[in-house]
Amino acid sequence: MKNICLFILSLILPLCASPVAGYCQSPQTVLKIAIIPHRSNLGNEQAYSAFFSELVKETGIRFTWLGSKTYDDVINKLHTGEVDIGYVGPFSYVTAQDSFGVKILCRTISEGKEEFYHSIIVTRKDSGIQRLQDLKGKSFSFTDPDSTSGYLFPLARLIASGISQEDFSEVRFLKRHVNSLLAVYKGHVDAGATSITSFNKIDVNMAEMRILWQSEPIYRGLWVARKDLPEEQFTKIQQAMLQISASPKSDEIFKELSTKGFKVGKDSDYDNVRDVIKRLRGIKSMTNL
Repeated sequence: MKNICLFILSLILPLCASPVAGYCQSPQTVLKIAIIPHRSNLGNEQAYSAFFSELVKETGIRFTWLGSKTYDDVINKLHTGEVDIGYVGPFSYVTAQDSFGVKILCRTISEGKEEFYHSIIVTRKDSGIQRLQDLKGKSFSFTDPDSTSGYLFPLARLIASGISQEDFSEVRFLKRHVNSLLAVYKGHVDAGATSITSFNKIDVNMAEMRILWQSEPIYRGLWVARKDLPEEQFTKIQQAMLQISASPKSDEIFKELSTKGFKVGKDSDYDNVRDVIKRLRGIKSMTNL
């Protein structure tokens, strides 16, 4: 019996030393990810699949996807520790950072290494609306109450122009930027707020649209980690993201995304977002601030 046991052990030990024998290795780290719903959950999962696959290869860390219905949902999941990593917009980042603390992994960049984007307010050219002051009594669409370009910045501009939400005949919150743009384009609302990047995501004839206002440059959205994520994991993920960004395969990896790479970011990059929040605090219609 002793000889049989030794024989079996001699067969098992080489397998445990082999890197392909996963069942003999220690359990692999699994981290949870959530992304603001700028697409449907399925759309996000499909669009980011190549990037996630590459991130697994670079880090040896497995990632589990958690769907989100709202921007606030991602913030709450980071707060409670339900997710370890999140992709958020600037307003959501400032809310999370100032409320409970998160760590910036990377800022995103778009085509041509562009680091900024703009909030816009749009209408159709045939709407008869020529300026922001003409919006009183009209219907209007925002995206999400925690969106930077779909709510925070345009509302600040509207209020500075003497227009409150109560001045509209109807206000709709349509969650995604393309939804707000389409609602205006198809005439479901008279005007709306969105990100200028939404023009690149759907087939809209820009010649039929009028941009009534465009914001100052805003640093693009960013990836963050919960503040207590172990430093070793944080550094490994951050370095992997920067390597993926510089990879010769990056065009293929980011093919389905408006994100085309990453840069290291810092908290002060989003001070202009904080300035807008401060200006709007105390206004009754901004109950989420």
